[in-house]
Amino acid sequence: MSETVSERYFQEIARHFLDRRGAPFFLSAKDLDLISAWERTGVPLPIVLEGIEKAFAARRAGALMRGKVLALSFCRAQVESAFERDRDRKVGGTRQPPGRSDKWTRIRAEVEGFLKSLPNGIGPLKPIFLEARKELARSAVSDEALERLEADLEKILAARSGAEERAAAQREILAEHKSLRGAALAAAVDLKLVKRVRDRHRIPYLSPFYY
Repeated sequence: MSETVSERYFQEIARHFLDRRGAPFFLSAKDLDLISAWERTGVPLPIVLEGIEKAFAARRAGALMRGKVLALSFCRAQVESAFERDRDRKVGGTRQPPGRSDKWTRIRAEVEGFLKSLPNGIGPLKPIFLEARKELARSAVSDEALERLEADLEKILAARSGAEERAAAQREILAEHKSLRGAALAAAVDLKLVKRVRDRHRIPYLSPFYY
């Protein structure tokens, strides 16, 4: 990972992109350079995630070329367009993006449903979902606060996996991608483990970018 990229900035972008792209579960050197460039330019993390989301949404709708997505540069135009829109909004005054309240409504429903039927052994997640409920009850919901809670949630989910399960996940990834090392390998392992736990217990997302 480039030394100029902060750990959270890298991890959140890698997680969001890899979650949508699927295998292979790693980023190339060019991908890391692009993330570094976005951070140096001052592109906020939520804007990068918005651009990634829009790029894949456009692909599903057929507005972008088909075929396998391999590089993060696939999302570059959408990220930079989102950055321009964000700057324009700030120049013209704050304005709530259309459809955002619908996302918050859906997240509220997911949070309430999960709190009503917490799966066995998932009790430690309850404080995070209670905090999310409190945030979602505010008159002005903060996407950044929900993103922070999502990041905290994923750290807990990744930490729940034992050494044996983590080692098995790492062997699976290295069986397909032998050259993967360092932060990229750790991010790939965490992604695989977190997805398994989420699928097993049907744990909802807190980040608005999933809705």
